[in-house]
Amino acid sequence: MDEVEQFIKNGDQSFQKEKYIDAIREYTKAYEIIGKNEDAETAELCYKLSQAYYALDSKNTENSKKYGEESLNIHKKLDETELQVLDLINLGYIDMDAHNLQASRENLDKAVEKSNSSEDPSLLSLSLIAKAELLSRHKAGKKEAMETYEQVMQISGDSNDWDNYFEALRGKLSLLRDDGKENIAFQIAMDSLDLIDKLAATIKNKKDRKSFRKSLSYIYDVASDISMELENVDQAIKIAQRLEQE
Repeated sequence: MDEVEQFIKNGDQSFQKEKYIDAIREYTKAYEIIGKNEDAETAELCYKLSQAYYALDSKNTENSKKYGEESLNIHKKLDETELQVLDLINLGYIDMDAHNLQASRENLDKAVEKSNSSEDPSLLSLSLIAKAELLSRHKAGKKEAMETYEQVMQISGDSNDWDNYFEALRGKLSLLRDDGKENIAFQIAMDSLDLIDKLAATIKNKKDRKSFRKSLSYIYDVASDISMELENVDQAIKIAQRLEQE
């Protein structure tokens, strides 16, 4: 392993431990060596630096945007469409959390456009989910956000992309709750638990089956929370027990 690889590995380990300053320090050491290169390795490193600065302080966008845009520019030169989409989503979230909503919308619209042309349903779903999150942040955008989440559920359901399907479902449930439609949200949440049961039943390995359920624990949490809002404590307990079933 050469020096650059070691710095990046150290940075990755620090990032996973949420030690973002340490991660930035290690990534920067690597960048000082290869930063002038316009290749895939440098683009990936810039993306990691952008993510680390964003995680450290989402309100201060100077460095997270600088490295995010550098990653995007390199991927443009390399004609890497799919990686450009991920860069645009990254920049969209950076601006979103800094309340630069117009800039966020522009990047996310570009991400949707590029992912559409890539014919990758998973990538399109990722872009649309990010766009729906932005739309849901203001009242005027909630209707379009709901339509976008439902579009993702259709796309991802058709392609068996369950990670994006349930992520979009979570967004839809949140909008329904915000609109005071807890009863509708609860029924949809319970139907989603039935779907999880159905999908889990197709997994033969017990450990993998349990891991699948755990990866979707947030859906059980949402269903339980709605049940508590409806003052149905017994149902909330039953939902928690469903998560532990094999």
